[in-house]
Amino acid sequence: ERGAALQRRLRELGYDPGAEDGIYGHQTAEAVRDLQRDLGLRVDGIAGPRVMAVLADPDLLDMRRSHTAAPGETLADAARALGVAPQVLRRACGLARRGSPAPGQRLVVWERWVAAEVKPGAGQGGALRTLGRRAALVSAAAVVARGAPADDPAAGEAAAAVAALGLPVWVTLHTRREPALVPGDEEPGRLQRLLHRAREREDLVTRAQAWCGVAPVAGVHVDLSGLRFGDGPRALGLVGRLADELRSAGRQLIVSVPLRDLSGLWGRVANDLDWEALGRLAARVVLVPPLLVDGPEPRPPSPAELRRRLRPITRRVSPWRCLVALPVGALVVPQASPEPGPHASLETPQGQGEPAPGLAVVSYPRAAGLARAARTRPQWEEAAGRPVFRCPVDGRESAVWLENRTSLAVKLELVEALRLGGVYLSAVGEEDGRLWGLLEERWKVHKPAPVAPSESPPDGPRAR
Repeated sequence: ERGAALQRRLRELGYDPGAEDGIYGHQTAEAVRDLQRDLGLRVDGIAGPRVMAVLADPDLLDMRRSHTAAPGETLADAARALGVAPQVLRRACGLARRGSPAPGQRLVVWERWVAAEVKPGAGQGGALRTLGRRAALVSAAAVVARGAPADDPAAGEAAAAVAALGLPVWVTLHTRREPALVPGDEEPGRLQRLLHRAREREDLVTRAQAWCGVAPVAGVHVDLSGLRFGDGPRALGLVGRLADELRSAGRQLIVSVPLRDLSGLWGRVANDLDWEALGRLAARVVLVPPLLVDGPEPRPPSPAELRRRLRPITRRVSPWRCLVALPVGALVVPQASPEPGPHASLETPQGQGEPAPGLAVVSYPRAAGLARAARTRPQWEEAAGRPVFRCPVDGRESAVWLENRTSLAVKLELVEALRLGGVYLSAVGEEDGRLWGLLEERWKVHKPAPVAPSESPPDGPRAR
């Protein structure tokens, strides 16, 4: 019976295990090998615990589309059957620019998540306008909330506006007093105080429960990106508590965690977070790379450095559940010493009109204006895999790192190579508008089924 169930599941995923006879023969073993190749597992044809856990994951069937080409079928016919554009199918399957797929060829297309973050303050309107134009290329929108629904009516209005576009809404609850520039830019010690103080943990759970009572909300996104070594077990306990509460309310839990470097002996020793358990508790895991890496000059991490950090995680968590956080605005990194004389003005991301004291994210048009004022052009920086220009900003010589089509394309290729679930775009509304065209050309964006809300009363926390 177990063999027949395995064969049924393989057939559902588009593989050919032969007759459903429960016999683990050569054809079934070859189907398992095909599955292992597609998912980046060790290819040995053995349906061991890892393969069986993968086959039991409902997300796998939801995000993976397969089609076997029939005789005489053209590329356009196959693309229509899979619901994708021909160029997306051609790229996903490595097909020639001209010609048709071979009869019997198995064509596989992975749908990818594109989560877009809507930050509070002055940038909220621009983000909502962008989502209105690009809703077809977004899987879910994460609305950053400063507290419970009663404390932040603007977040509730933004959630309703996102829901009116037909998009699922995630409410992002930061574990710091003010939302950061991008996920991972934490207030020092704030998460540690939350993890070690029962009152603050209960306050976070109460806020999550309150947002579950808001109709448009499909999930709660908790940002644990300030997690430090030693607090992994406490963080996992908090995630388990939140997962129980949200599951009983019919909502999903999304968790952001820092993307640590687990390579080398010290990286393995310092890994105190049970990634396997985290992957079982959270519907999505947002992996937050460091904003900057050390060197002669602080710079964003390169695609190779991102790969080195991402690869060990994909061995512990189902990769299609993981999203990579990418700030798509321009990153302004001040240099060590201030520069006297006239300089450009840079406002804080919250739009308060005060000069930002250090690291900041600005919109792509604003960065282009800074480059024109300084009469300079962006130059490609191979070490970071993205363009940069330097100019005085707020009295300090600064490096302004851009995200353009070329640099984003390399990151999307990394997501595809590691079979990750997709990307989490931070600072939406501040990006180069041409980035959306790149997503449309390369990916079939996953559109999740609506989450049915629980019938339990939404007013107030539930008794445990």
